[in-house]
Amino acid sequence: MTSPMSLPLPMIPPNIAQLTGPLIFGGLMNAFLFGVLTCQVYMYHASFPLDAKYIKCLVYAVYIIDLSATAMVTADMYHWFGVGFGNMLFVNDVYLSAFDTPMCGAILASIVQCFYCYRLLKLNHRTTPICALVILIALATVTAGVYGAIVGHIAKTFSAAASKTLPAVYIVYVGSAVADVLIAATMTTLLLFSSQSHQRSHYIIKRIINLTVETNAASSFLAILTVILLVAVPNTNSFTCPSMFLGKIYSNSLLLLLNNRNFLIGGSLHIPSSNASSTVNPVQRPVYYLNKPSPHAGNTESIALDHLDSSASTSTIQKAMETV
Repeated sequence: MTSPMSLPLPMIPPNIAQLTGPLIFGGLMNAFLFGVLTCQVYMYHASFPLDAKYIKCLVYAVYIIDLSATAMVTADMYHWFGVGFGNMLFVNDVYLSAFDTPMCGAILASIVQCFYCYRLLKLNHRTTPICALVILIALATVTAGVYGAIVGHIAKTFSAAASKTLPAVYIVYVGSAVADVLIAATMTTLLLFSSQSHQRSHYIIKRIINLTVETNAASSFLAILTVILLVAVPNTNSFTCPSMFLGKIYSNSLLLLLNNRNFLIGGSLHIPSSNASSTVNPVQRPVYYLNKPSPHAGNTESIALDHLDSSASTSTIQKAMETV
């Protein structure tokens, strides 16, 4: 195909801000959230050296995928606004964006959603049908993301790729939103039922539910927003803005979920000093100590999970918090 550099320079359209603004803002948010992710990965590496190897591999694989996507987004930004500054042909050029947005985003979303399914199965094996449905949706979104990336890259320009990749775009973002809603609803239902008759553990359960709902709500909102902008604001790049950093929301949600084992309930995760030694036994399970607000102003009440009033409730809380 003829290079944009060899073609006559087109006129700048009156809606130039609607074409370039979303790309710039999306690229900036992508870089910002990658910085947040880098900090979270460092916190995880420093705080949980005894996590299972497959959990560590999962974290570092997500980080490498996100690093690759960030590098491609940076190359896109340089191509559109550096090399092609003032040339609308460059702004219309897909370049690497077909791979860093729909494909990497769909892969990251599916990884995180499958991890949530793993946690749901640990909580209750009766969630198997819902988890199977979520995994099928995740596989469909990955397939659509890869298909859209290949078709978009072959089409070369956004205008040529728009109609060809539209079905894949719908599958990726609608599917991601549906999977997120299913995960949040199922996790919330399980935890609420576990705390109905145990008021003492209600505070802990509430914090876990809040984290689950908030992380899934953020990703599902951006996925739905992408589809709405695609339909409501045609002939612009508005829909590309949330899609450029949606993958970062998923990867940050995963690290937030793992790192908040230290801070989720206002306390920390540690091994009692009486059991401490120069060599930590990797088989020994840690004990959770919770700093729960006390009815007396300015005081807190320390509670060990093993001493909560119900063994069933304790088991549910521990399973919800643990990943090993």
